[in-house]
Amino acid sequence: MILAPYYFNEKTNLSEQPYRNQKRRLEGRSIRDLPLYSQELLDRIRLPAERDLNDDPCWLRTYYDPSSEDSWGQIQDYIDTKIGGPVTVYNDSSLYNFGSNWEKIFLRAPQLLDNTCLFEEYEEYVEEALEEGIESESGDAQHAGENGYDPVEDENPWICFYSEYLFRLAAGHIYIVDEKTLASEGPDAGTVLVMWYDECGRAIRYYREEAMHAAEIANLAPCYLKDYACWDNAEIGESYEWGAPLGPPYGENRREASE
Repeated sequence: MILAPYYFNEKTNLSEQPYRNQKRRLEGRSIRDLPLYSQELLDRIRLPAERDLNDDPCWLRTYYDPSSEDSWGQIQDYIDTKIGGPVTVYNDSSLYNFGSNWEKIFLRAPQLLDNTCLFEEYEEYVEEALEEGIESESGDAQHAGENGYDPVEDENPWICFYSEYLFRLAAGHIYIVDEKTLASEGPDAGTVLVMWYDECGRAIRYYREEAMHAAEIANLAPCYLKDYACWDNAEIGESYEWGAPLGPPYGENRREASE
């Protein structure tokens, strides 16, 4: 039994792959197939950058107080000078003033939930990592130490076992410039929120990175980020915490799903 779809369908009552299902249903259709009045309406509702599917790194500004303009100017400069290729920047106070509700971007750009790296064997790909995590957790306590677990400093070693599983689950990641980023002072001032999310837009892991370094790592292919501190030290999203609907203990949940 594939466990990941079980979580999406049985525990959350959400489609396992909502964007891709809709995409397949509309396969071959184009905006130019719509009546002219519908095309004009769509042009007013959603910008080209919100409609087009691409592999560019995506940055989202969610805070627009006038006092934040200087701080944003510095972030924009990093984006312009540190990122070597195309980049998508969602920066419009009338459209993206989401505050802490960053996930509203998926209402305007649902294609962000589609991952061009996801292939037909995606479920098996994720399941393989989950199986390996369960096996390591149940049969080899030493494995935790080899993956950086310190029983004195760390409360629970489970993330050492399931890091690869969570990484494979991610449909994408986005760089969020929020109120904390643009604050003139504070521990998070000048840091960008790097957010990995699943196919339903739920946070899997998140980490605050210095803005200049965030712009530099945005040049990397997503698959390489798991080798960097931004992934290794990332916090766990609420839906994937221990005891949460999509979180561990996975071995116990697997037994329940099989009964």
